[in-house]
Amino acid sequence: MPFLDFTAQLTTLFKNLTPGKRITLVFLVMVTVLGFVFLISWSGNPDFQILYSNLSPEDAGNIVLKLKEERIPYKISFNGNSILIPEERIYEIRLQLASQGLPQGGGVGFEVFDNTKLGMTEFVQNVNYQRALQGELARTINGLIEIESSRVHIVMPSKSLFIDEEEPATASVVLKLRPGRFLNKDQIQGVIHLVSSSVSGLKPEDVMIVDNYGKMLSGVKGTSLLGQFTSDQLELQDKIEQGLEKRITTMLEAVLGNEKAIVRVSCLLDFKRLEKTEERYDPANIVVRSEQIFNENSKGTGLTSMGIPGVESNLAEETKPTEIGSSNSGFQKQDKTVNYEIGKVTSHIVEPVGKVERISVAVMVDGIYKMIKGKDGREERKYFSRGQEEMEKLENLVKTAVSFDASRGDNVEVMNAPFESTKVLPEDQRGKGTGSEGLSWTTYLKYLKPIIKAGFLVTFLLLSFIFVVRPVVAWITTSPGRSELLTQLPKTVSEIEKEYGGEVKSLPFRDRASDIIRNNREGSVQLMKDWLKGS
Repeated sequence: MPFLDFTAQLTTLFKNLTPGKRITLVFLVMVTVLGFVFLISWSGNPDFQILYSNLSPEDAGNIVLKLKEERIPYKISFNGNSILIPEERIYEIRLQLASQGLPQGGGVGFEVFDNTKLGMTEFVQNVNYQRALQGELARTINGLIEIESSRVHIVMPSKSLFIDEEEPATASVVLKLRPGRFLNKDQIQGVIHLVSSSVSGLKPEDVMIVDNYGKMLSGVKGTSLLGQFTSDQLELQDKIEQGLEKRITTMLEAVLGNEKAIVRVSCLLDFKRLEKTEERYDPANIVVRSEQIFNENSKGTGLTSMGIPGVESNLAEETKPTEIGSSNSGFQKQDKTVNYEIGKVTSHIVEPVGKVERISVAVMVDGIYKMIKGKDGREERKYFSRGQEEMEKLENLVKTAVSFDASRGDNVEVMNAPFESTKVLPEDQRGKGTGSEGLSWTTYLKYLKPIIKAGFLVTFLLLSFIFVVRPVVAWITTSPGRSELLTQLPKTVSEIEKEYGGEVKSLPFRDRASDIIRNNREGSVQLMKDWLKGS
């Protein structure tokens, strides 16, 4: 068999090598085989990318189960909370898992009631409801970008027949923040009201929030408000300063160009809280408060009894009537009372907190750059300062933008200086480094990754053969005088001709063959045997 003969020849060749060459040959074969296996497996395997990270054990188990059902290859990270799948199927699998409600975000939600068993007691139902409510709140809180995971614990006291004896519900939230992220005051208040609004009878002040470092973010009663006021004041001051800076910057950049102005604003605010009640009386403002008029009128004829009252005046025979007036006499009486009051104005004034007392503005604008010819004839970029008139106009614009008031001590400074860090590229050099559609080279490399991998494999194999395999084989098969490996193989006709030189070449073919057989009987016999076996 040709294969058996080839194996026997290789065995003979290997036995005739020196120990050093044997070790080198074995090492070369092993490295070559391992390199081929590694490169073929590396080029054939798909690139695995993260499907989901920071998964809870429940979500990770459910996702792995779905991937097994779909027969999708996957890998699990060393910590077990990240799952990797082939890159080309990431978005498809995410949409598919999202339609099935995965990942759920950890914990147990209201799906605990999907498989309700008969005979479940009221106590078990209450416990499941509390677990579901805690899980749903944790999933909702995990939707915030700054929060990596959360746990919610709710305490629901038993109901009492008497309202006075009922205890309020309480809740505590543990937040694990993402590295480098933090929650501001508004976000913390949002989490508090989210939890309190989801639980019956839970007040916002009964919700406690703790981060993963053990720092209490809310829920501390009776603490001083000094720190909170200071934080609010600094936040208000920073917001006002940033608003003024943005207003001035956008205005100047629209006139001078992008990144041609640097603006810094400093505001001095008055955070005193002042309430004032004032009463003012105006003498000129007299109003009628009340008016009372009494009027009496009487008319008639006859005599009117007059005299000293007593017994004598009552005696008819002794009393003589006296006539007063005529038959047309009457009685008239008028009583008028008017009360006046001075006008009064009562005002309750609450002064605004954070009133601006003084504004200081510092503005630095860039100059003008022009291309001029230098001494050697080449164009160079040179800086020119802006004129005094232009700087005064810019200063007036800034003053108008910040409502400048000299009476309260406002200050505005506008300075012209070169921006050394600002480099203006020529028009023909702008946009270089990206593709025609604005894509970066990294994006193109991502699409060309399979082709790059195949090219790298072919290049590595070619260079390995040229610079490693071929020199080592040449070193193994080469020795001074005559090769040890080649002496074990049957000689070819050209080799025999080279040995005998020109004398053999001058003989006829039959004589030359006879001469070769006589000089090398063993090789000739072996050659004949090989010919016979091959036929």
